[in-house]
Amino acid sequence: MVGDLRYHGRDIVESMETSKRETLMDEKIYVAVSGKNLEGKSSLVWAIENSGGKEFCIVHVHKPIQNSVSGAMLDDKKLRVYRKDKKKAHKKLDTFFHICRQLQVSAEIVYIEMDSVEEGILQLISQRGVRKLVMGAAGDRHYSMKMRDLQSKKAIYINREAPATCQIWFTCNGYLISSREARRTENLYLECASSTNSLIQSEVTRGSESVPRSSIVRDDDLIKVAVTEAETSKRKARFEASKRDEAEKSAIDALKKAKQWETAYFEEMKRRKETEKVLRKAKEEIEKMRSESEIQIAESNMVIRKLQDKYSLSVEALRILRKEQEELKIELREVTKLREEEKVSPSNHREPPQYFICPITQDIMEDPHVAADGFTYEGEAISGWFERGHETSPMINKRLSHTSLVPNLALRSAIQEWLQVPESLNRPSSCKDISD
Repeated sequence: MVGDLRYHGRDIVESMETSKRETLMDEKIYVAVSGKNLEGKSSLVWAIENSGGKEFCIVHVHKPIQNSVSGAMLDDKKLRVYRKDKKKAHKKLDTFFHICRQLQVSAEIVYIEMDSVEEGILQLISQRGVRKLVMGAAGDRHYSMKMRDLQSKKAIYINREAPATCQIWFTCNGYLISSREARRTENLYLECASSTNSLIQSEVTRGSESVPRSSIVRDDDLIKVAVTEAETSKRKARFEASKRDEAEKSAIDALKKAKQWETAYFEEMKRRKETEKVLRKAKEEIEKMRSESEIQIAESNMVIRKLQDKYSLSVEALRILRKEQEELKIELREVTKLREEEKVSPSNHREPPQYFICPITQDIMEDPHVAADGFTYEGEAISGWFERGHETSPMINKRLSHTSLVPNLALRSAIQEWLQVPESLNRPSSCKDISD
């Protein structure tokens, strides 16, 4: 009976190994591709040309757009973008499918929508029991002859978290970069069968009831399920830890950026305040310069008006002098005529003309000057009059427009000439005072 039991144990192991080999021969080769810019085309072509398989499964994990409000419906714009993006992805997948038809291999397309591409691939491996997988080690644009390791974060995560029973080839730009061999499961089945035979033999030796074969198989299935669940839980825990680390890193980066923005904001505010201060100071200086310019312009205008007044007075005084000069010429002609008449009939009286007499001193003037009222005065007498605070005319008692004096040279010449004439030739003059 023991021999029969051992035979049955070997029969179980051999049948399981045979079915396993048949399953491996019929397994599809899964190729992970991206719908963006036909990323993954080189991986598909490499798998068809180098794996020797005839059946392929093109896998694409699509990341849908994120809704900013949890549970809220996408607005029309985001929905249009989502549909357009999905349509482009299916169009790229059709291109991959036509490549397989051109290379004369059968293929199917698996389209998955998930927020994480790597988690979508792991879920597919777990649900379909994928044994062979081809995916990119990095983008084709990052390929170089010296590439030996995985560069894509997705490839590194899949290589670490995928079940050990899945064989993975990592390619880039049509070249094999790295591969991970699957762990053989024959030893696991042999160990289970051996432990089953030992258990049966020990039970027979003790005379106990033997364990049924169906119970052994169920225990083996339970062990496989438990191992799978443990690997899944471990993978999920690692994924959550990775997400937590990324979230913490993002939070730290956000804090750093916030601090940088805050520093930049304060620096900008400081520069703005300094600029405003400089502008305010410049504005004050401009206002000051404008005020000073207005004052200078007003003073210049006042000086110009004074000069214009003086010029007008000078012109008026010059006009008066010219008039007096003409009158003096007339008087000189009359004096000359009188002299000639006195030569004929001399007189004993010698009285000066009235316009030779200063209205203030009542003496003959030695230095006659014309004032603003048009009358002629002795220069020293009229100057003393002004120095004593008088601003009116000595003759008409009206306020003078100015105190400037103009020498009456013609009258002084006439007086000097009259004084040089002998007394016997002079007589009282009844001529009109030219100073009027």
